[in-house]
Amino acid sequence: MNFNSYLIESVSPEVFGSKHLVGSLIISLLITILLVLLLKAFKTVKRERVLKITAVFLLCLEVTKYTYTVIQDGSFPVYYIPMQLCSFSLYLMPLVAFGKGKLRAFFEPTCFSVGLLAGLIVLLYPATVLGGDYDWLPLSENIIQIISFVYHGTMIFFSLYLLMSKTYHPEIKDYARCYVTLVVFAGMAMITNAIFDTDMMFLNTGSGSPFQFVLLDYGRATYMIFMAVIAAVLLFLPFIPSFVSNYVTALKKKKTTESI
Repeated sequence: MNFNSYLIESVSPEVFGSKHLVGSLIISLLITILLVLLLKAFKTVKRERVLKITAVFLLCLEVTKYTYTVIQDGSFPVYYIPMQLCSFSLYLMPLVAFGKGKLRAFFEPTCFSVGLLAGLIVLLYPATVLGGDYDWLPLSENIIQIISFVYHGTMIFFSLYLLMSKTYHPEIKDYARCYVTLVVFAGMAMITNAIFDTDMMFLNTGSGSPFQFVLLDYGRATYMIFMAVIAAVLLFLPFIPSFVSNYVTALKKKKTTESI
């Protein structure tokens, strides 16, 4: 065995390594089980109650992370300021779960799409949340990592429950509003980066992002344009079924008109 290689592995868990795959698999199973139970076995449970409990649970996870870190380190790290892409679910989920009327309708598409995409991205590429230990054991050494995986799983569950319970139906007309809202979030993140020298939404140093090479090789302007395009493409993915449905409907109407 290459001892030096083993030492590096033991303190640097890799994306797509055992720790990543085990963590993502467990979270995926938990999401699946919860959805099946709530949508099949416990159909009488009110959808609004599920959404409210999930939103409160997410907030509790975040508070637990802050409390644990302050107790362990004696201070609140600036990189915990809730201005990451995943942090916006802290604001959006309660607005959707507890909001009503136009307020809820306005933020529901963004909550659904950003929560689903950001959660999936982290489970698929958790470069910044795997921690330093190579394995999940002992659990006491992975408290923050466990909270993080459960946090992102909760985001995914909330979005999927919105969709599968038919609480929200994605419409292509919602896409532009979602993208504009995301750009506003990005602006807030950039202001935070400027004040605290952080890397919210990977918009400062790009550390931990698979696209950091664009910043390093081609400069900040190119990187910002690239990130804006990537965001537009990824954010469009949840709305593809609606886009296809509208397109097919339009074709059918056109054929019907031409036949007449």
